[in-house]
Amino acid sequence: MVTAADGGRFRVTRLGRPGNQPVVLVPGTFDNRRLYLWPGGGGLAVVLAQAGFDVWVVERRGVGGIERVAGVRAGWEEALRQDLPAMQRLIAKSTAVPVFWVGHSFGGVLVARAVAETLDRDRVAGLVLVSAAVDIALLTTSIATTVLSSRRWGEVFPARALRLGPEDEPGEALADAIEWAGAERRHSCISALVAAVAEVPVLALASPLDLIAPPARCRHLARACGSRDMRVQSLSRRQGFALDHTHASPLLHPRAAHDVFPFLRDWLITRSATQNTLIAAEPADPAPRRHHLEFTADLDADIDTVFDVLTDRWAELWPVRQQRARDGLIPGVPNGLGCIRAQRALGIWPIHEQITVHQRPHLIEYRTIRGPVRRHRGRIRLRTSGPTTHLDYRFEFDTPPWIPGALLAAALRHTWSHYSLPRLHTLCTHAAGPPQHRPQTMTGRDLRGLQTPASSTASATPRRQRHWT
Repeated sequence: MVTAADGGRFRVTRLGRPGNQPVVLVPGTFDNRRLYLWPGGGGLAVVLAQAGFDVWVVERRGVGGIERVAGVRAGWEEALRQDLPAMQRLIAKSTAVPVFWVGHSFGGVLVARAVAETLDRDRVAGLVLVSAAVDIALLTTSIATTVLSSRRWGEVFPARALRLGPEDEPGEALADAIEWAGAERRHSCISALVAAVAEVPVLALASPLDLIAPPARCRHLARACGSRDMRVQSLSRRQGFALDHTHASPLLHPRAAHDVFPFLRDWLITRSATQNTLIAAEPADPAPRRHHLEFTADLDADIDTVFDVLTDRWAELWPVRQQRARDGLIPGVPNGLGCIRAQRALGIWPIHEQITVHQRPHLIEYRTIRGPVRRHRGRIRLRTSGPTTHLDYRFEFDTPPWIPGALLAAALRHTWSHYSLPRLHTLCTHAAGPPQHRPQTMTGRDLRGLQTPASSTASATPRRQRHWT
């Protein structure tokens, strides 16, 4: 429990590795820590802690089982001006590492305003808004506001009895939320305030089936921040997620642990001050696959050129139409870590491949997250071998009973040998240019500073890009 300067008290739950990259998780209206810490085990807080983060879950005063202090207000204004600054000071006592702030729903509005108004922005590493919007119908239509602000509820709105959430809401908090939403709708006041976070990386997650905070309103809040490193990500099947998400499913649906959580975790890691202490890769699957293929080749180009070709022109190596369904996590590297590549097998079955490791210039790993081929994982290793670059490409997979796996493996082996490898040789040779003009091999670059070469981006194959639904 933390006591703020005005005497208000709120609950804080901490897990993970003290001293590592701190992340603060803030629930929204009618909610508590169970949004991030599932009662049966798991949740976003656990996933981030397992990745090495120092995780702090903050529950606002008046919720989370902490008794209210008589005479002390328990609204969103107090959370903004008293509680979150107190949290920042508390974390600063244990580490000098800047903090990531994550908020769901109206908790996202709170952390966006706090970063803009009341927190020391030099100690803020980034901002994540999950299903967060301020100008929403629940808080702005006359009928809804009349019901929510009715005096008949007394000091506490009975959200649990009305099945709106696991926590009853303090009356002051509802009054503040209605006031903030009205100010935004009438005068765009909140948008003007959050524009101060332009120097802070921002990730906004919007769900296509969200009826409380529709995607358009989530985008509006995120873009109002004006961040130079800003991304609004739709949590939809088309973008490589397991389902079209709703308002709470990005944090509560069991399948979110396998698509939303890793995406959010990797975004945090790529912008973390303690990258080397965090774990980005998925844990290895120890179960054996039935089919294993391995190919090697020596390519007449430097290692950076080969890496760029494999990153940006992968679609040209295969006789199928392929598109980038979701950009990677690093600004300027859309085909890098976290990228989703989409295609259709035989023009029928949709297949999504996700880049899980992208370590320039030596290693690319990917896995299939959707499609008829099961547990497909691929790894491409590169190393300099004299004047050439040696490539080692291995992948493995299983197939359901109705797909002849041996026949598929033979087809893939034939395609690689007679189609993909010759094209790879050609692309690398052309990209490298004449021998006298070839660049010197570079062996290391800062991942966070990577920029996709203009030539590679421009040469991506628009004629092969096609959007599948």
